[in-house]
Amino acid sequence: MWKCKTVVLTQKSEWLLTNRFGGYASSTFSCINTRTYHALLNSASLTKGFRVQLLNTLEEHVQIDEEVYPLSAHRYRDVIYPEGHKNLESFGFKKRQVWWQYKLGEFHVYKTILFNTDRESLVISYSSTKPFVLKLRPLLSFRSHHLCQKWGEPSFVVEKAQNEVVVKEEKTKPTLVFSTKSGSFVHSQVWYYGFLYEEDKARGVNHIEDLFSPGEFTLQGDRVELDVRVEPALEVRHPTIDEGELSKFVVDTHDFQAIIAGYHWFWEWCRDSMVVLPVLVERTRSLDFARRVLTKYFSAMDQGFLPTGFDENNKPFYTSVDSSLWSAYAVKRISALGAQNFVFEFVPYFEKMFEGYSSGSKFGVKLTQSLIYHASPGATWMDASFEGKFFTPRTGYAVEVNALWLLTLKLLSEYSQNASDRAYFAEELKKANENFLKLFSCEQGLADTLDNEFKKSPEIRPNSLFALAFGFVDEQTAKRTLSTVRRHLLTPFGIRTLSPLDPLYKPKYEGDREARDAAYHNGSVWPWLVGAYFDSCELYDSAELEYFSRTIKPLLEFAKQNNGLVPEIFDGEPPHTPRGCIAQAWSVCELLRVASRLKQKGLLGTNL
Repeated sequence: MWKCKTVVLTQKSEWLLTNRFGGYASSTFSCINTRTYHALLNSASLTKGFRVQLLNTLEEHVQIDEEVYPLSAHRYRDVIYPEGHKNLESFGFKKRQVWWQYKLGEFHVYKTILFNTDRESLVISYSSTKPFVLKLRPLLSFRSHHLCQKWGEPSFVVEKAQNEVVVKEEKTKPTLVFSTKSGSFVHSQVWYYGFLYEEDKARGVNHIEDLFSPGEFTLQGDRVELDVRVEPALEVRHPTIDEGELSKFVVDTHDFQAIIAGYHWFWEWCRDSMVVLPVLVERTRSLDFARRVLTKYFSAMDQGFLPTGFDENNKPFYTSVDSSLWSAYAVKRISALGAQNFVFEFVPYFEKMFEGYSSGSKFGVKLTQSLIYHASPGATWMDASFEGKFFTPRTGYAVEVNALWLLTLKLLSEYSQNASDRAYFAEELKKANENFLKLFSCEQGLADTLDNEFKKSPEIRPNSLFALAFGFVDEQTAKRTLSTVRRHLLTPFGIRTLSPLDPLYKPKYEGDREARDAAYHNGSVWPWLVGAYFDSCELYDSAELEYFSRTIKPLLEFAKQNNGLVPEIFDGEPPHTPRGCIAQAWSVCELLRVASRLKQKGLLGTNL
């Protein structure tokens, strides 16, 4: 529970509830929307990825006796109005809901939002020890969650029937339905002008918006409710994934499965999905969802390469040299959970993958000395660019790409259908591993990249950790690498992407799009990398794990205080401000996995 004493605290701290369609409800603790992405009902059920903001926020006033008090608060261009945040006493989370407690004179009003997981609906309830009158106006947009709107752009139709109010917009598939059993509705359409979204303004993107209100509800009693739902209504009747921290990112309907990479703006990304799937299988003991997600990606294979992801129109896109290889990581991890037969289902795809990389069909890929070279800039997970400028091009031989290549060869050497194929891939693995160590080894452990003449990059980055995590280095190289990472990159909130001693280092992720992209992989701390660091220590320096568990305690506490949400990145320097997406799937996943393993080892007194 948070005690909400200042407007700064309640505007900077955010909450998130999600459903199985990829829709969500999210705002700040004070419900002052600071992002284009904030809304009480975001819909994805009828679009399978193209997410629509329906119910953005509410205008709420409570009358007790003769006094009227605001509950809502909105940021306009030059003012916050009304000032309901000043009446906010506390805020908290429950399993599928968030709640607020307001102090209104001598009385308290308790508000909750219950967000349904298996269908697109929510229930907003208000209660007090004394009867009250609530005046409530929904504020709507019916637009893409990436954009803002101006008044008059959408054409709304409002219909009233018995206890329901139906709002439609001619260009938008979903219809929004409000219903209540304890009040009345007055049809009075108005526009509210000039909402300002401070986080988006700071990011240099669209941040001024007008919102539409269809009318005003009047609800009376000591407990009142407003039900909100999307029509036509779809429902997930038999979800395959149970409730849990990772279920926030799971889309699981009858005909569509996906892992959302991060909220609010990401959709499906291959490498993120492959990192999450093994942990999801371990926690649910179910292979069905993982099988369907893997099959979806393998079915979209193009010349041996899997898509980098699927866009919000469910179309695959191909921009990365490493995403395909992360599928070997997922399948190997899942097989280690006792599902060895599961691997055989996908071996033919890995053989096609081997052929694709060997022939160099995409991204300027070629095999030299059994290692992968790629010519396309920004084709690894460090892919930030702005107007054609790549801030971490990493062309050549990238260390983690080749570690993943070794892992793919290992999988094929163990699971190919016949003995001669297994022997062939075993020999390829041996040659590749020997050349990997010979060419990448350096004073700091392993080089981050090699150019086309095998010259080593001097940059200190965390990508070499994957070679350790997969077990492909000798002990001396591993310990040099871990020492380098510990001294330059390890922080209380994850692993930096570049040493602070590097002239390209950016201590903060802030400013306009270009400035943020420049910092994205050049100093920003990524929480998901704690997984690779843990695996590396466990294999090569287990004594380091006690220090590691103490170091990341602030990250564990952050997740605990934020209902299990872990952001995409943190600033590279104290106070390590959270940045990017407020909830990133692989950040949550890897911290869960590491926390569980540390607890098993007796090195952690708490968990998420």
